[in-house]
Amino acid sequence: MMLSRIANSLFWMGRYLERADHAARYIRVHYYSTLDAPLASKHDFIVDSIIAMMGMEVKKDKSFNEEKFNNLITLDEGNPVSIRSSVAYARENARGARDSMSGELWGAINRYYHFTNGYSEKDLIKNGIYGFCERVNEHASVVSAALENTLMHNAGWAIVKMGIHIERASQVARIMNTKVKDIKKLEKLKSNRSSESYEAVTMLKSAEAFDMSKMYYRTVPNLEEALEFLILNKEFPKSIAYNLRHIHHNLGKISPQKFHDSGSVEFEIGKLHTYYHYLTWEEVKEKNITEFLDETIRSVYKLARSLESTYMSY
Repeated sequence: MMLSRIANSLFWMGRYLERADHAARYIRVHYYSTLDAPLASKHDFIVDSIIAMMGMEVKKDKSFNEEKFNNLITLDEGNPVSIRSSVAYARENARGARDSMSGELWGAINRYYHFTNGYSEKDLIKNGIYGFCERVNEHASVVSAALENTLMHNAGWAIVKMGIHIERASQVARIMNTKVKDIKKLEKLKSNRSSESYEAVTMLKSAEAFDMSKMYYRTVPNLEEALEFLILNKEFPKSIAYNLRHIHHNLGKISPQKFHDSGSVEFEIGKLHTYYHYLTWEEVKEKNITEFLDETIRSVYKLARSLESTYMSY
């Protein structure tokens, strides 16, 4: 088994890479949506949605403006969840595990870091936030390809993938929760029904799920179908059920024994994975969906802490 310090670096490298990718896509999809969104889904509404999804607390005083906000969520090193911060944390963790990865993967992460670190506020104003986030997602795709295709799929790779799947499950749950709350805000504003459909599509696009969900349902999904797809679809890589299954699978690469006591992390992930594997949409509909998603996020974060304490403490 590799050193706990290296395992921790690989785990958090995967998490920060995934976090930056989802933040950039959410921002990009929502800023693009201002061009053709229903009246209620304009700039202030979208700013609040991005703040909620990224988990920030932003004081909107008299100095608050679009340029400051755009810099805050993308380039501000003082904001720990900005895109630049997430990429910098990913690269720092990659440096800590440099000997465990390929030159191709390290090079892709390094180029990604230098792109975000070298981007200035003037560049952001000149090229627009959409252009910056689009480049971030392109870099993330290159890193993902290097991770899949240039490493041995051994214990180290499994640890990176567990970090990725944990972060992906939590980020997609946050996206769904934010959009459900956005829709409730629109209902209070007595917005028309098309706003709910529009926000459901935006939610799917934020998780790169629109095309596949449309193919699956053979029509543009409504809100219930969009939520069902992102929570329960076992074949789609961004769904909660899919990611929990793959956390369980990759944990098996570093903990191959079949039987574990009820206090172990292996038992914990097995129980959580099995619950979502057999969960039906009818059962989900009986719950308060925001409370259900909040509990999902808490469960995934608890699992992450258990993994760290078991395999990555040093």
